[in-house]
Amino acid sequence: MKKLALALTALAAFSGSAVAADLPARTYTKAPVIADSGYNWTGFYVGGDVGGAWTSNTGTFSPLPSPIDFGIFGISASNGGSGIIGGFHAGYNWQFTPTWIAGIEGDWSRSKARGSFSQVMSFDPPPGILANSFVNMSSTLDWLASIRGRLGYLVMPNLLAYGTGGAAWGKFDYAANDSNGFSGGASYTTSAAVSSTQSGYVVGGGLEWAITNNWLLRGEYLYYRLNSAPNVVAQSANLTFQSSPSGYSWSSTNVSVARAGLSYKF
Repeated sequence: MKKLALALTALAAFSGSAVAADLPARTYTKAPVIADSGYNWTGFYVGGDVGGAWTSNTGTFSPLPSPIDFGIFGISASNGGSGIIGGFHAGYNWQFTPTWIAGIEGDWSRSKARGSFSQVMSFDPPPGILANSFVNMSSTLDWLASIRGRLGYLVMPNLLAYGTGGAAWGKFDYAANDSNGFSGGASYTTSAAVSSTQSGYVVGGGLEWAITNNWLLRGEYLYYRLNSAPNVVAQSANLTFQSSPSGYSWSSTNVSVARAGLSYKF
């Protein structure tokens, strides 16, 4: 019996070795390599920015009830101006692929970019220009704010090229006055001052550079289109002309902003 058992054991061992020899060799597959951009853009950030702002709108003076009835031409001219602008921004970036970034950002900026014009009056129909008679109109940007989406592509792992756009708001201070003297010593003067907060849209783009894991430097251009500028009727200071006030109006305003910014990413 012992000899039989030993013989069966040897046969089983030999059979197992033969079967193992017939099986293919086991192969090992490496795990896929995940692309690494070298910098993780995902996260919240806050920062400040400074630059220049250029405003453009048209101011119009119209003697009422009409230039023909009043006998003086209406005047329309550009109120374009410029000034320094500065403020702060905050937002969130999401790196949803190795090279694409999406985000949302809000900003608020203060400025005193001012545009104005001064022109002399002339009769309608014309015998000529009225001596010492003029119209002054101006508009001054007080502040700008926006909420924008951002979409960008990584030109390099730490350099983002992006476009941006969204809703915008701006506050403007408007002022106007006119003065003229008629024959016989009569005088006609009016003045107006009003502030208006307007809404519209903003689009733009820029480049952002990740200097370190936490600090971001950017340069960008933004174009604002703001609507609903005011119309004002101003009464003459002379009772003789109370029935013929001046009408002042301003068109929608375009604002161009070029600025640099520094952000801290959490």
